[in-house]
Amino acid sequence: MLNIRNFHLIMLFFLFFIGSTTSCYANLIRDTELETKLESLLAPLVQASNISSQIKVRIILDSSYNAFVTGDNIIYLHSGLLLEADTLEEVMGVMAHELGHIASGHVAGKGEAIKKARGASLLSTALAAAAAIGGSGELAAGLLVGGNDRAARQFYYGSRINEAIADEWALEMLDELKISSDGMAKMMQRLSQQNVLPESHQSEYYRTHPGTKQRLAVYEDHLAKSNFKDSIMAEADYADFNRIVAKLSGYENPPEQTIETLGETPAQTPGQAIENNNLSIDERYELAIAYFRYGNSDAAMRDIQSLLLAEPENPYFYELGGEIAFADQNLPSAIEYLTAASDKSQQAPLIGMRLGRALLATGIAENYARARDILKIAVDGEPDWPFVRREYAIALGKTGDIAKASWQLAEAEFLNGDLQQANSQLKRALEQSNVSPELKKQLIDLKFLIENAQILKAY
Repeated sequence: MLNIRNFHLIMLFFLFFIGSTTSCYANLIRDTELETKLESLLAPLVQASNISSQIKVRIILDSSYNAFVTGDNIIYLHSGLLLEADTLEEVMGVMAHELGHIASGHVAGKGEAIKKARGASLLSTALAAAAAIGGSGELAAGLLVGGNDRAARQFYYGSRINEAIADEWALEMLDELKISSDGMAKMMQRLSQQNVLPESHQSEYYRTHPGTKQRLAVYEDHLAKSNFKDSIMAEADYADFNRIVAKLSGYENPPEQTIETLGETPAQTPGQAIENNNLSIDERYELAIAYFRYGNSDAAMRDIQSLLLAEPENPYFYELGGEIAFADQNLPSAIEYLTAASDKSQQAPLIGMRLGRALLATGIAENYARARDILKIAVDGEPDWPFVRREYAIALGKTGDIAKASWQLAEAEFLNGDLQQANSQLKRALEQSNVSPELKKQLIDLKFLIENAQILKAY
């Protein structure tokens, strides 16, 4: 059975990979199933908008209701938004609104607002603007107590205009796809009531998306004229959404609460959990995750077997089975489950990274080459994630390729912003005797990037 004291350490290494190369959000979740399903739901909106860039969706493990976008064309959704939303249409409305910011060029505009604030020596405004872009409404509000700063008023006035533009854009896209805006209107109704609450009780979305009352009027007016007020999205879309909610609930809610809610007894002996055949697949999935978190790996694996009987081609059930087996230090079983997950997901990078780590953990030399090849695929799919590059570097080092291993470590440190360590690893790579012409070119390119970053940092 999994020792509960080790659980948080295991979580850092598996489902919730803390830290990201492309953002500073400490509770960023990286999970193939969640991202794939959300991006699939978003795809029709992206296609209808004629946005040529790839738009990604990421989830931040945060119980508050919020969403925001950044300059790297990523829509960030708080887990609280997904768990609190009344309908899928509400979530689609929020994503359409954030996509509207991207389509309208507002992210670049906010960056310019920060520059202007800094240029005017208004440090508090600059910091607050940066905090607002990052989704930290509480920090932004704290930095702008009093609101007497002219540049601050200009920034948030611009934000209100941008919110209105993004709303109009979202409503147009929702109509084009025949998606009801009723969910967004009801969400705005809930938010508008927060005006009378103390700031500490207002939602983060309310604080970082100004002009709620005006926005509500726009949504209600649109809804009164809409032909799609009662339009409900497809059953398959709701099935994906319900699966997302079940998985997030399993990981975010207290496991004892989930087990009790679903009719089990949290204090029973491992392996003696009461069988509940009345659960849906989503509920069984949530329960398996809760058992895993609670430390009852026997009961969790029992539920995995039930899930695989229901959906034998589901890669994410195999993935969870692999996580549980890895946590129990049953590496052969973990590798078997994760191999199936990788194959059935068509070599999804994040799943491949888990498989590669399990292979490395065996300490068996013949597994190192396989881990190296699998982690290479993971790096190709997630080139901006230092954690994956470090794992790939370990595999390269264990197979004797020190030059490439040092190169990958240099890339990882560069992505993390540690230019000194990046330069040190780069020099180590160049000192190796077996540097191929192709690798040398990669190293020279990275050297150029490091040197330029050092110059910029000096200023």
